[in-house]
Amino acid sequence: MELTDKAFLAFRSKIGQPRLPPHELIANDDQLKQMTSDDGLHFWVDGTATGLGTPPSAPLLQPDQVDTAHLWVIRDVDVVHAEERCAFGAVLESGVIKHTNLTGGNAAFSGGELVFLDVVTIVVNGCSGRYGPRSNSEMQEVARAFADSGYGVWSMGFDDETNRPARFLGTYPEWIA
Repeated sequence: MELTDKAFLAFRSKIGQPRLPPHELIANDDQLKQMTSDDGLHFWVDGTATGLGTPPSAPLLQPDQVDTAHLWVIRDVDVVHAEERCAFGAVLESGVIKHTNLTGGNAAFSGGELVFLDVVTIVVNGCSGRYGPRSNSEMQEVARAFADSGYGVWSMGFDDETNRPARFLGTYPEWIA
């Protein structure tokens, strides 16, 4: 986990302090239930992608790929992720997990969604109402941290017009070299 620890420590240093989720976005107590490894919570580990170069073409994600998305969160000492549509989430009031299920409602540095294209290549966005990147530069730093942790990373980027991270569907991501 040397790459992951180093990459996300650098990200945390640039961001400063973690932030609590906005209280008004917590719709029910189920959204604060802490997921565990037994529930499908995964810890981000070093990837093996080094020196990939630029792939031939950017992927245009399809709805079935987005249906397999994982939520991710950068916490104080680790990065975790889990499938949004998992067995743990299916029994919650919302029917899916929320980013606060990855933190137990505690503070986090950033959060979003990711899709695995293969074991070392991901498409990442910052779509989290609770912990999402607040600027284009923050989204770029998040994508860079994932790349520096040993993965080939496509980033959906940040929509400056709406002042929100871009979603998966309808646009091509940018390769983080």
